[in-house]
Amino acid sequence: MQWGEIQHIGWMLILFIIITLSVHVYRWRERIKKNFVDAHLLPVIFPITSSKRYAFKLTLGCLAIFFIILAYMDPLYGEKEVNVKREGIDMVFLLDLSSSMNAQDVAPSRLDKASKLISETLHQLGGDRAALVVFAANAYTIIPLTNDYAAIDSYLANMNTELISNQGTDFFHAMNEAAKVFKNSANSSQLVVLISDGEDHEDSTNQAIKVAKDNNLFVLSIGVGSQKGAPIPTYYNGIQEDFKKDQYGNTVVTKLEDGNLKKIAAATSGAYFPLTTIQEGLSNLMMYKTRLSKNEIAVAKTKDMNHVYQWFLAFAVALLFIELLTSEYKIFNERKH
Repeated sequence: MQWGEIQHIGWMLILFIIITLSVHVYRWRERIKKNFVDAHLLPVIFPITSSKRYAFKLTLGCLAIFFIILAYMDPLYGEKEVNVKREGIDMVFLLDLSSSMNAQDVAPSRLDKASKLISETLHQLGGDRAALVVFAANAYTIIPLTNDYAAIDSYLANMNTELISNQGTDFFHAMNEAAKVFKNSANSSQLVVLISDGEDHEDSTNQAIKVAKDNNLFVLSIGVGSQKGAPIPTYYNGIQEDFKKDQYGNTVVTKLEDGNLKKIAAATSGAYFPLTTIQEGLSNLMMYKTRLSKNEIAVAKTKDMNHVYQWFLAFAVALLFIELLTSEYKIFNERKH
């Protein structure tokens, strides 16, 4: 026997209170009777039964309350097999790993903030499946569609731009990789969450749009960075050495270029928003996601315990019924007194 609402056991205290008050009331009543009339007249004036019947009625009432409290604690017994239907959408996170994502015009960096948004989103997905694709000039699927959000989270914790040696930003390859991830998905609602600073060094925006349209993908574009921009740190063995220079030795400043991101979103019936705070970004992302229709993506069998509170309630009602039919008074001259 297990209990679904064991925290309600505190209501057992009411039994102690009822028993204590009942004993005090009985003693007070007996004392009043003795003060009211001489002892030899008590059987005549107060033709009541012995204390045994009073105790019997009290016991029935307390037992009834006891079983009502047990029912309130939701007793569980045995097991039954139930089908659990899970509904949701399929979504692919496209995370830009071009070197410009190291810029620190948003704290702690564009990449860290983007990774944090994905991580926070995973905690809100519920039954949805998610995949992670990283891209720069090339694109790679890190985690295919799964409900194992912890696996995606573990990769995000160690994400850095050095994972892709061929730098640049190519939206076509990224979108094409997302389409491959969705290839075996039967879900009609397929959402691509594109997180990037918008720099398109390959002029691949139009090609990316064509791939998204051909595969009926909704694209939610999220811009990371600022219009003011920032220099791009360069690292060696994880330690910052300098900032990226152009061919003339000048420090390269990267800015948020949201034009391409807005274009992709608009062409695919998606939406665009800049990533200001994690909480606002999460709110915008989840708000858009709720607009998409959810499909039944899995039916699983699981074991569930039987709720047997109704038996406890039935026993409590039977005890109360008996208690009501049990008179505390004797039949005196064929009448209750």
